[in-house]
Amino acid sequence: MRAKGWSTEDFQLATELPASQQSMALCHNRVQAMVYMVGHPNPSISQALRLCDANLVDVAGPEIDRLVSEHPFYAYTRIPAGTYPGVDEPVMTFGTLATVVSSSDVDEKLVYGVVKTVFENFDRFKRTHKAFHALKPQAMINKGLAAPLHEGAKRYYREQGWID
Repeated sequence: MRAKGWSTEDFQLATELPASQQSMALCHNRVQAMVYMVGHPNPSISQALRLCDANLVDVAGPEIDRLVSEHPFYAYTRIPAGTYPGVDEPVMTFGTLATVVSSSDVDEKLVYGVVKTVFENFDRFKRTHKAFHALKPQAMINKGLAAPLHEGAKRYYREQGWID
């Protein structure tokens, strides 16, 4: 909201609802829009689209460009066409990138093994959830990091030539 220059006073009603209540509030016209940062596909979004004749809306523009460029934990993404019934075109949006975080005290060999297993089975890993379909190894190791890389992860990435 700050990126767009808005505050809660700019709206007749601004409320925070649990995820489980958002789609039904939209369906019952208690809210006119909902903002939900979540991996896709998501059951609550599906419910709103199916029951409320709702639409997904592109979230883009100069304010969002600035927000994404100033905060490395945000990134643009597209919700692919077909992710939800009736959504036949990709939808441009942004959000936070998911990060697997570990204590630096976790054994380097263990973290190395987990990272190696994921990347050596990357196609299989990507098939475990639609949200993973567009993952690319290089972006995963240097984009939107919420914490420094663990030494075990660094070791694997160096072996692959992905980092120095």
